[in-house]
Amino acid sequence: MRASHALRWLAGGILVLWYGVFLRMETTEKSMVRALIVQPNRSGWAVQLLYQFPEAAADASDAVAEIRSCSAEDATLPLALHKAERELPKAANYRLCEYLLFDETASQTDVLELEEFLQTESVSRLSARVLFVAGIGKLAEETPPGGLPGGGAEPEETDAAPETLPGALLQAAEDTAAWAPHLYECAAGAVIPILKIEENGVTWQKESCLLTAQGSTRLSPNETAMAQLLQERTMPVEFALEGETVTLRRCVVSVEAEGNGFAVTLTGQRRAGTPPVAESVCRQLEALCEETIVRAWQSGADLLWLGAVRALKEGPGAFFTTKNACPEVRASVKMLDL
Repeated sequence: MRASHALRWLAGGILVLWYGVFLRMETTEKSMVRALIVQPNRSGWAVQLLYQFPEAAADASDAVAEIRSCSAEDATLPLALHKAERELPKAANYRLCEYLLFDETASQTDVLELEEFLQTESVSRLSARVLFVAGIGKLAEETPPGGLPGGGAEPEETDAAPETLPGALLQAAEDTAAWAPHLYECAAGAVIPILKIEENGVTWQKESCLLTAQGSTRLSPNETAMAQLLQERTMPVEFALEGETVTLRRCVVSVEAEGNGFAVTLTGQRRAGTPPVAESVCRQLEALCEETIVRAWQSGADLLWLGAVRALKEGPGAFFTTKNACPEVRASVKMLDL
């Protein structure tokens, strides 16, 4: 009995010790990286890390902590990232890194290079949302080497940290995340939201960037809203049309192969109590839908996977890509009566 009792106490002690080591490693000894900013330049790559300071628990994404930034440059992406990590007050932890921010001049090659790199690193955030940022240089100007004002000295911990530009940028990324594609979705072409750093903060631009292997195409606010609708990424969407602003609360997109082309049907629903949509407005939406699909196709993106739709109907031999001429598209808009 004494031996059994001693073994129980020993097992309990080992368990408590293990929990203590686990909690020590996973909470207070990490710098929680919330966003990774990359910017290719003439000399290689510039990298910035937005991280929580003071350090927060690894599972507490809403912890009250000031968001700070540290940066580094080097000839290659791995070297630049590892150099930036050395500027952090504690070891980097990417568990809460949900946003990858690129300079607005980045190409799809740059995005795919980062994706390939992350597959081999502990960062491994292939599900992170991708956004473009205009004016990244202003963030670097505000942050001295080491990411901490005053020559790298650590600030005193406070109950509520004041708003900073890195914090405002992270908040803007969180607010825009629903419209942003995941990193693994960018290989086939993606509509990427644009944030802009200004003197009075960070704003979301109603325009977006269509990023494909052929290059970067700027989409107007109406084209951006239509592209988001066609991809059924998020709702509601707003269109500033001639004579009226239309907001669709919900919309169902259906695609059918029709002869040598395709029929696209948009069935939209507005908020209850909203006046009926005029036929002229529906015609404008139809024209906008067709123009957006064609422009995206010519830029190298098949927003509706028309090639796959054709292959499902006629077999794999009928599959085609954006290297072919854009097929004829006929759009039809219907509004549900509430």
